[in-house]
Amino acid sequence: MTGFNKRIYEMLTRVLVFSKTYPHLFAGASRSAGLIDEIAAAGGKLSAEGISKASGKRDAKALSRARAEARKNLRDQLVSISRTAKGLRLSQFWMPRDSSDRALIEFGHIFSKNAQPLSEVFVESHLAPDFIEKLDAAVQNLDGRIRDQVVVKAARISATAAAREARNEAFAALQSLDPLMENLLQDDSQTLAVWQNARRVERSASRKPAESEPQAEPDVEVTSTDAAA
Repeated sequence: MTGFNKRIYEMLTRVLVFSKTYPHLFAGASRSAGLIDEIAAAGGKLSAEGISKASGKRDAKALSRARAEARKNLRDQLVSISRTAKGLRLSQFWMPRDSSDRALIEFGHIFSKNAQPLSEVFVESHLAPDFIEKLDAAVQNLDGRIRDQVVVKAARISATAAAREARNEAFAALQSLDPLMENLLQDDSQTLAVWQNARRVERSASRKPAESEPQAEPDVEVTSTDAAA
């Protein structure tokens, strides 16, 4: 959960605590009771998406390491085959100038295909008898790690969108609840002050350039208009 989402979640939690502390303001089937239910639902979604995104971030780091290992393994095998082929004066096993993962995968398929009729020659040059099978496995492994990263990235994007939607739902409910509280507590300045304090979004202790959302943080209050900006 980003710093901004965390502060929004903390604010929603304070609002829910306020509703439990002053239950008479949210009694029965009142409009305020319905809005508190909406806020509780939005807070639950925000929490769930925060957990999902944190898990996705851990998965992304693990997959990044796994992809780096798979890349090194494939490249090492291609280099070994290419070096051996050079000694055998075979011209169809040059290493690609493009060092991208997709290029390594493409040349892995090419090397495997070209090595099939020459496998005995390579084995006689002391490559492992199953060097082609190992090459194919290395190609599949790197390709699989790339696909896994695409899936995890898509899940994180989805979690970010869901968190934004949950915030907007909470902001809309709060925008409707604010005037109700102002009206209900117009003769109770002390409780109104408690509400206003619960309703505030804390300032960030420090700005973190790495946080990409939102670009502008609210100083005091967050409304549905702020959320859409």
